[in-house]
Formats: sequence, structure tokens, C-alpha cells
Amino acid sequence: MSNANPNVDNNEQPPAAKRQRLSDVASKDESTLNEISTTMDSSEGEVGGSSGGGVSDLRERLHNILVCVVCREVPQPHDFFQCSHGHIMCEDCKTAVLAVAIFNKTRACCPSCRSLIRNYDQEQNLVVRQTLWELPISCPSCNDQFSDRKDLSRHLEFVCEGRVVCCKYHCLGCSWKGPYKDSVSHDSDCRFPQKQGKEILDILLHVEDRELEAQKPVLQLHRVLSASRVEFFTLRMKWIHRSEGLHPRTLESETIRAFEEYWVLRLRLKRAGEKITVSGQLLLSTTPRVSLMVDHFIQMPQSVCSAKQLHDIRPRIYRHIFDSTGKCANRQELPLAGPQALYRLFAMTRIQLRLWMFLHY
Repeated sequence: MSNANPNVDNNEQPPAAKRQRLSDVASKDESTLNEISTTMDSSEGEVGGSSGGGVSDLRERLHNILVCVVCREVPQPHDFFQCSHGHIMCEDCKTAVLAVAIFNKTRACCPSCRSLIRNYDQEQNLVVRQTLWELPISCPSCNDQFSDRKDLSRHLEFVCEGRVVCCKYHCLGCSWKGPYKDSVSHDSDCRFPQKQGKEILDILLHVEDRELEAQKPVLQLHRVLSASRVEFFTLRMKWIHRSEGLHPRTLESETIRAFEEYWVLRLRLKRAGEKITVSGQLLLSTTPRVSLMVDHFIQMPQSVCSAKQLHDIRPRIYRHIFDSTGKCANRQELPLAGPQALYRLFAMTRIQLRLWMFLHY
């Protein structure tokens, strides 16, 4: 005779224990937190493998697991990738690893496991991304912690004592900038309210000169838009082999046709110690029948670049008169926004640039 209880269905299984969200855990009282921590520490497959410590310990263990293997910082939830073995890298570090490999003519590898990294097969992990959203985020200026990233944005803009502000007398020419906590003492000691009218006038004239200098790009844009003809191209750049060895490495575009002539854009990558520079040059492949006054500038094409890359190349317009004796524009350093812009450019799966050309008769 069976001793089983007839009221219990042997096919039914008890519901699986669910881990609680960190935001839910943070709202529990101390006894509940200790109970949850004990349960997590005794559970199979726990995160980090250490014991005890409650929510703060859990967060610390998650932090240590989720940091970028390069910079050791926790990446943004939308801004990380993983290698084939699951090691995490923030986007900036991933592009740096890819670009440095190109500069050194080596293979890009994960710094942790040495597995091969390729730009086109980098993916995100859904569980890691959701976990990153659950972790609190710290203010970079005062280290206050926030569970909601929107709260951090408001804090940085209106509340943080470390946010950078201008002197309240900046309209009189004071150039002081500093943390908000120091602004009150500076404002009380600022000498600009005590200056004589002539001194303030001279200062304001210098401010006006700086504003006119800042308007130069707009004036240049007005000049090029008044050109007789305008052409633009999205160019795919390729490495050319004749610059191998000790010479600078060179990228060259396909030949394009503009203003009834044929042109090529060339970039030269040069490394001097730790400094890497990129210069650009527009070349005329054919011999023109008449002199051509051409303005040109280079930018990132929106259709193929990330949002971060849109402003990696600063707008700068170059002018050259092309004729039978001057078929090459002067080589000019590409106006990149910084080292990270350089990494993002050369970490692209296919390096592409947008070239604008303006012909003046």
C-alpha cells in the first residue's frame, strides 16, 4: 500500500526561488536584508563566490565582475561589448584596442584572455546590460550615489556642489570658472565690479574680438555656399602598400570625378614616439585646362558612423588653386577632436569619409 498523501500531486514542483531586484532589496528593512543576503550566499552559482555582506557586498561583487577589463571602470549599460569568452570592455577601450592593433600592424586581442577581437562581431550581453541598469551610479564630482540615472542628470545640472559654473560677473569680462562650492567666495572677492569703466570697456573689446574669431567658421561656410558648383562624396579609404616599412602608412580613396576632372583623397598616418597624427591631402589626377580654385573639407558621413563620431572631425575648410603645376593641395593635419576620435576612426570596419568640394570661377 502506498503511503503517499493523496492530497498532494506528485507531478507538481515547488516554484523556483527568484532573485530580487537590487532596487527592491534596497527598500527592505535590516532583518530582511540579512535574510536575503544569507540566502544568496548559500545558493548554488552565487555571484563572485564570497560570503556575507548584504546588499553593499553584493553590489561590490557585481561591480568587480562588470568592470571593463581595460580601464577597470563600470561601463554605461548601452556602451559596452564583450569578447568571445565574455570579458567586458567599454566602447572607448574596445575602439582603442582595435585602432592600436592597426597602428602596430598586429591582431587585436582581448587583454584578459587574448582571444581575437573583430569590430564586426562585437556584441552585447542582455543580462549584463540589465544588471548594469540595476547598479547605482556615482556622481563624478562629489561621489553621491543614485539609483536612477535621470536623478544624476538633474543633480549634475542643478544640485552638485562640484559642478562647474562661471563667475556671476562674467558679463563684465571675468573668465573665472570653477566648482559651485567655490563660487560664493570668488564672487565676494571678484575685482571686476570695482574696475573703472575704461578698464571694463577694454576687456569687453577683447571679448568681442574673441567672438568674431569664433564666427570665422560661419563666415567660411557662407563663402563656400556661394561657390559656383558644389560636389560631395562618401569615400571608402583603403591602405596602399607602397608606404609600408619605415615610411608613413597611407590611406587612399577611390578616384572620383568632379568638375570634369578626376581626384583622389589621401590620408597619411604618421607615428612619432607615442604621438600619432593623421594628415589629409586632395590630389588632382588629371591636368586641368584652366586653373581651378577649389575649397574642400572632410567630415564623418552620418550614414555609416556612430553618434559619437559625428563631431570627431572638426569643420575646417581648405583652399587651393589647382593647375598644371599645382595638382596637389597642401597636406594638412586632420582636425580630430582628440585621441579617442583617432581611435574611433581607425577602428571602423570600413574607414569612410565624406568629402565636400566647392568650385569658384
